[in-house]
Amino acid sequence: MMRTVSNSIVLACALILTLPAAQMPLAAGAKPGVSHTIVAASGMAAPAGGHYAVFTHVTVNARSRIAFDASLGGPSTSGVFVGDGRRTSTIALGGDPDPAAANFAFVNNSFLTVDGDVVFDANSTDTFRRDPRITIPLVRNGDPAPGGGTVTPTARVTNGRGTIAYQASVIGATATQGIFRTDGANTVVIASDAGAAPTGGTFTSLFTPAMNQRGQVAFESEMTGGPADFAVLRGDGITLTPVFVANQIAPGGGTFQDFGDPLINKHGQVVAVASLTNGASGAGLFVGNGTDAVAIALDGQPAPKGGSYSVSFDKPLTINDRGEIAFSASLKGGTSSRGIFRWSGRATTTMALAGTIAPGTTGTFASFGDMKLGNDGRVAFIGTLIPGVGGVDLSNNMGIWVGTSDADLQLVVRTGQVIDGRELMRLPSGLGQFDMNGDAIVWIGTFPSRSTAVVLSRIRGESEE
Repeated sequence: MMRTVSNSIVLACALILTLPAAQMPLAAGAKPGVSHTIVAASGMAAPAGGHYAVFTHVTVNARSRIAFDASLGGPSTSGVFVGDGRRTSTIALGGDPDPAAANFAFVNNSFLTVDGDVVFDANSTDTFRRDPRITIPLVRNGDPAPGGGTVTPTARVTNGRGTIAYQASVIGATATQGIFRTDGANTVVIASDAGAAPTGGTFTSLFTPAMNQRGQVAFESEMTGGPADFAVLRGDGITLTPVFVANQIAPGGGTFQDFGDPLINKHGQVVAVASLTNGASGAGLFVGNGTDAVAIALDGQPAPKGGSYSVSFDKPLTINDRGEIAFSASLKGGTSSRGIFRWSGRATTTMALAGTIAPGTTGTFASFGDMKLGNDGRVAFIGTLIPGVGGVDLSNNMGIWVGTSDADLQLVVRTGQVIDGRELMRLPSGLGQFDMNGDAIVWIGTFPSRSTAVVLSRIRGESEE
């Protein structure tokens, strides 16, 4: 049942307002140079009728155009929208009763390209791209698979050009599963279980891909009948290149055993977490290009500010086009249990440590959530503070910070802060509700009466203040 939103909340959230930091009530210790714009909020009228109810996903491109998903109250049940804080337009609607319109059952999982096109999913299995004029299908359940049969897509990723790579089961062909890439006009096979693995043997399982701007696709696979059971591979539709392979010697010692979901940048560098055997470390974080590989962090290796890494290198994990990597890791043997770090290609820098003072507050970090890494080396992350320390309680124990190290880390926003007349109660605790570009961060926040809002936080330099 949809929760009724009071008129006062609708009125307050309907205001789209950008205020300089000096005019806006800020949490204690928050720095100037940040302004917040409510792009859309629960109770606001949606462009195509009805009103926004709950927001579930948000992305931003370099031009600070924002794509977001929302469940709706009104003639449609869900929608994908694009806005910039001044104007919002409809990309697609679910449950649209107009038979002349695209009658999607449900739309979500939007992604905004460099040029402003929006890629989104519909009906659980189908993916479309909307440019300023027309919506085109990229892949739909039952589409022909290259080489025969039909596909049932199960997962996809999108690059900045609006091309997708997707994992799919295949029916009616020799292949039963594959990873494919398409721009809506041409579809190519990256890998399928009908083909031989480049390491020997045959594929038995192919997992969710990652893709760069050039269309190179990285993915984890399981194989049988060859010297290795697991590998991380990079493919371009013509060749498959092994990047990390089980039973090979890992940089820093030990032997590769298994791998986590990889990521890839525009230069074809692939980063992945690996479990290890026959060495001092049980796990590690590695980057490779198919020729060379480097260990970024290993279980038991000293961390930059005390203690050592402790097995767990959990999501989120990020790599930028400069080859820098931001990662979260458990720690042991020191004063902190967890930290966020940035590897520059030469050295590792501490971003934040659990148990240390959180900049812009008198509280201390307890844990960390979603994280983003820009091509300028800045890391933005969601952090939670320890209640009962430095005036922190459950009303003000979450925030977003950004910086290149713990020396220049800046508080962007904190729960308990008043934005557009309403107190911020929660920040995202899951993935997909937080993104950044070169000068702004977009996030989904929770306000009183469980209303939610898409908020754009701009971070101005000194020359702009």
